Amino acid sequence: MKKLTNLKGLLLMLFLAGTSTLLAQSSISGTVKDQNGELIPGVNIILKGTTIGTSSDFDGNYEIKNIKEGVYTLVASSLGFDNFTKEVNFNSPKIVLNIVIVENAQSLDEIIVTGVVNPKSKIESSISVSTVGIKQIEQASPRSAGELFRNIPGIRAESSGGEGNANFNVRGVPVSSGGSRYLQLQEDGLPLMLFGDTSFGNADNFLRIDSNVGRVEAIRGGSASTQTSNGPAGIINMISKTGRTEGGTIGATYGLDFQSSRLDFEYGTPISEGLYYHVGGFMRVGEGPRNIGYQGNKGGQIKANITKEFKNGYVRTYFKYLNDKTVMYMPMPVSLTGTNANPTFGNLPGFDITSDSPHSVNIQNTYSVYDGNPTQNDMRSGNNPVSSAIGAEFSFDLGDDWKVNGKARYSNNSGQWNAPFTANVGTVAEIEALVRGASGATGALTYKDGTPFNPANGLAQDIRYFDVTIEDLSNFFSDVKVTKAINDNIGVTVGMFSATQNTKIGWQWSSAISEVAGDGKARLGIFEGFSEGGAYSYGQPVWGNCCQRKYNTVHNVNSPYVGVDAEINEKLNFDGSIRFENVNVNGSINSGQLSNLDANGDLIGFDYDSDGEISDFESTIPTIAGNPGQAISDNYNFVSYSAGLNYKINNGTAVFGRYSKGASGRAADRNNYGTDGLGDVQFDEISQFEVGLKKRLNNGVLNVTGFVSNTDEGISNELNRTVGNPFKALGLEVESALSFGNFGINGSVTYTKAEIDGGANQGNTPRRQADFVYNLAPTYSFGTSKQHLLGITILGTSESYAQDDNDLVMPGYAYINAVAKVSLTKGLSLSVNANNLFDTIGVTEVEGNGNIAGGLAAARTISGRSTTMTLQYSF
Repeated sequence: MKKLTNLKGLLLMLFLAGTSTLLAQSSISGTVKDQNGELIPGVNIILKGTTIGTSSDFDGNYEIKNIKEGVYTLVASSLGFDNFTKEVNFNSPKIVLNIVIVENAQSLDEIIVTGVVNPKSKIESSISVSTVGIKQIEQASPRSAGELFRNIPGIRAESSGGEGNANFNVRGVPVSSGGSRYLQLQEDGLPLMLFGDTSFGNADNFLRIDSNVGRVEAIRGGSASTQTSNGPAGIINMISKTGRTEGGTIGATYGLDFQSSRLDFEYGTPISEGLYYHVGGFMRVGEGPRNIGYQGNKGGQIKANITKEFKNGYVRTYFKYLNDKTVMYMPMPVSLTGTNANPTFGNLPGFDITSDSPHSVNIQNTYSVYDGNPTQNDMRSGNNPVSSAIGAEFSFDLGDDWKVNGKARYSNNSGQWNAPFTANVGTVAEIEALVRGASGATGALTYKDGTPFNPANGLAQDIRYFDVTIEDLSNFFSDVKVTKAINDNIGVTVGMFSATQNTKIGWQWSSAISEVAGDGKARLGIFEGFSEGGAYSYGQPVWGNCCQRKYNTVHNVNSPYVGVDAEINEKLNFDGSIRFENVNVNGSINSGQLSNLDANGDLIGFDYDSDGEISDFESTIPTIAGNPGQAISDNYNFVSYSAGLNYKINNGTAVFGRYSKGASGRAADRNNYGTDGLGDVQFDEISQFEVGLKKRLNNGVLNVTGFVSNTDEGISNELNRTVGNPFKALGLEVESALSFGNFGINGSVTYTKAEIDGGANQGNTPRRQADFVYNLAPTYSFGTSKQHLLGITILGTSESYAQDDNDLVMPGYAYINAVAKVSLTKGLSLSVNANNLFDTIGVTEVEGNGNIAGGLAAARTISGRSTTMTLQYSF
């Protein structure tokens, strides 16, 4: 009986203990709204110092269950809003807390993950960083990544070439040889390409902006030197949506004044507790914003990721498939009048430089010799990147103040790159004489139908067909790091970045004479009895057949790095990092060494039609087949470092300072190699110093950063010429985001005083470097829940010089993009976007210094007005 009594007592104690445990569990729930009462989905809500949290659902509701009794700090955060923080005493079973977060396009509370040793909020980081959220992307309505990046302070993006192949400079760090030698473009924290300036393999060629992008983070200078390879001037990181909160969109976009149809879609949702996915992409077809005579944009992209959360971390896998043809706009004929110091660029009779292009329905095929075989490619392929990528990332808290995270991705990249390029423009007589002299062309110059070549405007252009085969630009990147908190104030991070980049690209060319005519209808000039396939040569005799290329190289990189974060006191923190870059490159380059030369070094030609004879036309065809080329076997290393201090004056104000030194290695085609296989210049170095202020205002934020940089750059290749100089620059960035009720305004202005610091042009301003670049984006939202929007974006630049000799000025310009969005019913909206609303002429690049005496030049300009309408459903 006594044993039975003891058993009952034990059961009673267990029941009471269980009841006590249940009673000690709490839950919290409520809604999340902005300051205007609009429900906000996707807001992250956590209990600070724990892994307990959730996200608000599509209707703005949230709930967290099974919280142990105690006092916690609840933090609600979302991109574009200031953090909501509140101390909550969990002493009852159910707590209701409705959260109000305040919209702020450049919130200082946002956690930054790009280019930093460890994630930090903007106000706590000693770097100059900007974010571009979904709303800003929609307002900017970019036609390309380059157009979007123009909205980032300190970035000058020459985005006039179409979707890809843009040139970038950052804070006066130069456009050395095209692309982005010193700026690293990333997707989800890993580079798209090891080198941003590989000819015809620029990183942005393999990048498409679509509804998969959740936000863009961009840092200039700062710790970019040590947190990536070949990006000491900055990093721009496209961060994908993950589907943690259910929701999606589907939208159809149509060109109103140009032929274009596009479908965008994206959807993400939790599958079960701690498991969620996101998938999205686009498909499109169209002519593009310029008249080319055929559908030049065709293809699409699909991306997906899936995430599994654990108690102490997460694992995510993702993939991407891209196969997209887009038109590439090269320098084209323009009118050039006035003086070199005060020129006017304008249209030509029958040719509009904002809406026309050298492309034509009559230019479809290009012929050349590749790997010793006759080849034919389709000029309509344009920039056609094909990429299949798979990757993974993870992050875990291991306990005892240890953390580990890493990511890796393999991308199988290939494609084609075709475009017509205006090498020379002039009267018919001038171009005919130039071509006959170089190619030995005979016969009368006629149209295809045999009538005399006699354009109405009397002008002709010597066109070079860029015909590039991208056999293999595949790469593998991995970045793994371990962090240990030494104590409450000091943390140490040790990491390893590894990369393999293949570069197997062949350059072929052919040449033709064309009218200077618009609407995609320009006709070719044919030398009777001589020309073949519409070309006067399957090479480039006017250029001395200089530029046949075949690259087959592999770069391997291993870069260990160490970073330290130290909280000196509650206001002052320090972070420093050092990186050891170790690079091996091997392979071969056929760089202009023609294999079909006789004993005297004269071109023999190539029997293209295999009839056993080399005709006069075939005598100018170059080939590099059979020549092993220059063997490459090089190893080099360099050290990059960065150190910064951030002083948090109060919760709304901080100042910072940072010094960095880093370098960028050379892409295979941007260097010269000796007979020993070693590169003439292995890397180019940059040192940078910056100081800045970050200030939270009553209705927004203000960021101000002053900077000084020195670039030690050696000689580099750019097609058939050499470029490269040391440079120095100083300047100031000012960025602000303000909100006044229904009215908001974002903007930035960057002043840069850049100077060539050596060589024949010492003291001059680097080519295409403007003193001022700026953007201003006011918006007005209205309706019961601010569901309607009107906005414009003003993008501008002051004048710059066409070349380093500072002979010809490129005038400054500003153009306006506009957007109007109307909510038709819940989830369904209609928007109209106009790029370059007023058809502004903006010159971004000039071949040489033009011919102002002859009134002509070959230049690249921004595209004119293009208007789209989008019907989108959000669910």
